[in-house]
Amino acid sequence: MQLFGLIKQYYKFVLWVFVIGYLCLAPADEFKKVHITIPYFDKVVHFGLFFILGIIVRAKREIQFLNQVFYFQVSFAAIYGGLIELAQSYLTTSRKGDWIDWLADLAGLALGIWVIRFLPTKVIRWLE
Repeated sequence: MQLFGLIKQYYKFVLWVFVIGYLCLAPADEFKKVHITIPYFDKVVHFGLFFILGIIVRAKREIQFLNQVFYFQVSFAAIYGGLIELAQSYLTTSRKGDWIDWLADLAGLALGIWVIRFLPTKVIRWLE
């Protein structure tokens, strides 16, 4: 029952983690319909996904000052990014893991955590 309570309290974090997992591990053929030829666009996507995750993580801390949960979520997100790259390398056939993607994840996470201090309180409460 305690696990369900944690998921309910942190559902935005959990939901976004699943969205990231799907987008990073789904067969690449599902995304071939989008013809974007920007160099290193996948790095931008990784950065953006983890930027949003960083904002979600920090929003909860801004409201409730939960240091232990905050540090757990940040650590989990950083490790999760690395695990996604390993999964792309070893568990998928249409994707390749890239440690530069993981660095983009970490950069997005860090900037998301930092940038929230500039968002209005209403936005932070909505993200909480």
